[in-house]
Parts: sequence; C-alpha cells; structure tokens
Amino acid sequence: MTMTSTTPTAHDTRPTDPARDVDFIQLLFSDVSGRLKTLEVPSARWAEVRDTGWTLDGAVLLGYGDPDHSDLRLVPDPSTFVRRPWATPAGRTVGMVFCDVVDGDGQPFAADPRAVLRRAVAASEARGQRPVFGVEAEFYLLRPTGSKAAGEPADRAGYWDLGAGEEADEVCRDISEALSEMGFTVDGHHHEVCAGQRELVFRHGDALTTADRLLLLKHTARVMARRRGLSAVFMPKPLAHLYGNALHVHVSLTDTGTGTGTGAGAGTKTKTAAAELAARTDGDPLFHDAADPQGMSALFRASLAGVLDHAPALTGLGNPTVNSYKRLVPASGTPVHISWARHNRSTAFKVVGDNRAPRSLRLEMRSPDPAANPYLLFAGVLAAFADGQDRGLELPAACEEPADTLRPGDLAARGISPLPTDLPSSMRALEEDATVRDALSALTTRAFTHQARADWSAWHGVVTSWETERYADSV
Repeated sequence: MTMTSTTPTAHDTRPTDPARDVDFIQLLFSDVSGRLKTLEVPSARWAEVRDTGWTLDGAVLLGYGDPDHSDLRLVPDPSTFVRRPWATPAGRTVGMVFCDVVDGDGQPFAADPRAVLRRAVAASEARGQRPVFGVEAEFYLLRPTGSKAAGEPADRAGYWDLGAGEEADEVCRDISEALSEMGFTVDGHHHEVCAGQRELVFRHGDALTTADRLLLLKHTARVMARRRGLSAVFMPKPLAHLYGNALHVHVSLTDTGTGTGTGAGAGTKTKTAAAELAARTDGDPLFHDAADPQGMSALFRASLAGVLDHAPALTGLGNPTVNSYKRLVPASGTPVHISWARHNRSTAFKVVGDNRAPRSLRLEMRSPDPAANPYLLFAGVLAAFADGQDRGLELPAACEEPADTLRPGDLAARGISPLPTDLPSSMRALEEDATVRDALSALTTRAFTHQARADWSAWHGVVTSWETERYADSV
C-alpha cells in the first residue's frame, strides 16, 4: 500500500488527468463525527477545482454554525483519486477524491479530521516511529421489513458458516470486487457470529490511507447492498437480540530510520525503549523483542500502558453515539473493562501476532465500533502511545480470563476499572484528558462533544416502544 504523505499533497505532482475517464467528480471530506460528505463537480471543472479548491461552510464540518470558522476551502488531494467502479442509474461515470480543508489563510483547518491525523502522524514520525493501521469492520446485511426497524437478517448462518443461500455472499463479493478496482487489497470476508452479520478485511497501511479507505468501505458496502435489495448497516447495535458491530483497530509502529528517540521521558522503561530505537533501522518493527517471553518490546509495553491510561477518553472517540453503549454491556460479546491480554479475546486490548513473525506483532483494540471517526480515533491512539513512552508507564499484568466474570474485589486488586458506560461519561473523559484533547485540538474536541451531547439530548426526547409497553398500563 502506498504511504500517504503527512502534509497536504503539493499540486505540482499530479497523476494523469483523471477527468478524461469520468463524467463527474465527488470531492470527499469527513465531518468531525466521521460522516463522509461530498460536493460533486462536472469533470470539466476538475482542473480549476484541483488548483483553486472550493469554498466550504464550516458548519458542514463542525456540525454547527461558527462565525469564526465559516469560510473554509476544500483542497483536493489528487493522490487519493479513484474511479468509482459502478455507474450511476443513467450510466454516468463518477470519480472520487479526498480533500483537505484549509482556513482563510490557507493553513490546515484545526478541526479537519484528516489534518488532525496528519499532525498525529507527523508527531509520531518525529519520534522515529511510523504507525501502521488496519481495521476489521463488522456490519449487518439486513432485508427491509417496511417498518421503522433496521430490518431483518438476510441469512440465518453463524460464525464462519458456509451457507447454501448466497444472496448475502454475493453482496460481499460485489463489495470486494468494487474495492479491488479502487486499489484496495481485499484480504477476505466471512460470516460473523450472528445471523446476517459480516466482516470484510482490507490490507493494513499508513494511518491516513487506512482511515480514508474505511470510509470508502462503508459507502461501497451500502451501495452494493442496496443494489441487491438489502441494507448494509454499520450502526453499533442495530438489533436488540443480536450482538453489536465492532470495529477492531490494529496498530503497530515501525522505525523511520531517522535515529530519533522516543521523547523526553526519563523513566526506566523510556530509556530502555530509546535504546531499542537507537538499535533499529528503517522499517524495522518496533513492537517486537525476541528476548521477551511475550515477544513485546519495552516500547510496546509503554505504548500499551499509555492506551490503558487514556482508555476512557479513547472510548469517547471509539464509541461516539448513543447507540454505542447499547453494545458495550456485560455478557454481550463486547469488552467492558480496561484490561489487556495476549490470548483472551474478550478483553478490550489484545496483543496479537506471531513471535516468529516480528512484523505481525501489534495491538488490537476490540471495544471501538464502526460509528467511530477513524481519523480522530487513530490520532488519539498515537497520542496515548507517546504519553505512555514519555512517562515510562508500567504495563500491568495481563488479564487472561473474561474480566466481566471477576468479582469487584478481584477487579480492584488487579487495578481493572470499567470502560465508560454511557455517552456523557465518555465525553467527560475526553474533555478531561489533556493528552488526547490536545492531539485533537480544542476546536475539534468542542465540536465533537457538542455533536455527541446534542444526540444525547435528542435521545432523551424520544419515547420508545419499550417505555410504552412497560409503563402505559402499569403506572
């Protein structure tokens, strides 16, 4: 996978003019909530838009009007251009290109999610650490029922089942082929635990490309499903009686070859990690140590300790909706405690990979869901890594049994605390975490938490069928 620069693409290095092959071009960007937005222009306007950009109302990105940030500009990143492999109903061809957002002075806009992640990657690379991210996004393929419900599962198969009915399989094949034509390396897809639930995995890569591609995956899945009369649903908990959808995030660090250290921290672990970095060369995996019983380097241990320390704030980024917390409940197949493990798949943070394959060793985050804004979540993780390294944080013992089966006293003795249990709690944790907040910027944090609280407030104005069934005739 081609690595994406940590600064906006210069306009003097352009691919062959893509406008020759398409009728329209969609200028893509993400708002602070992680929703893909677009402006579509005729291909004849491409050269002008590529060179001068397009004016954007800041309210579209922030989610609310702000007179101080009302006049922004979209600047296409030509290196991200793809030709959409499906035509419009009228047979027209469409290209898509991600955009950076700049302010009135032409500087990266502080709350542009792509800019936030670029800053985080640049800070990591300044430490001699190049991040590599991968994602596994779960989703349901549902058949519309005509009611307001999300729908019913498109199949009755189970975990990794080979089913006789291939309607849903064909949707996954459509998605895979479309992504491949857009330059993805699709590793595979399989049935997940519950009826109608699927997972499709594409090859890991640099942080910005992986975040861009996750948004393209979600959009492509919805389009391909709709073309076969189904819905691809990524919401965290679409069906009350079935497991929710996870977004498993994998991350590792490789050496940039610059010879820089891990930062200014003076802890023993940090000194050890700095010595490890000094002995590495460009591209070497930084999370592996063959001498460690678990194969984990001191740098990995300090980085993971940082993630555990900032887990409440990262939960706000990884689980940003009211619906997210319908999934994060005990006995739901979802982690609800801040712990890590090497082998326990029920934990929130899992170390995965084969010690015999050093590049495979990585952190897997198992608590996020597909509603997350990947740009902001990835940036938060990198900030937590750096803080763990700088402070020389000690990694607690692994928890190799399901934490939600342990008694409160056992959890307290091990220093294991719960993840936030609702949206307001996670937003408070995000606002109170200076490390993660600073990585996002004050404006990004304010806009992100504003949207979350607006959703929470709107939710409290809704009377659900559960309430009417429980209380209408009994109180």
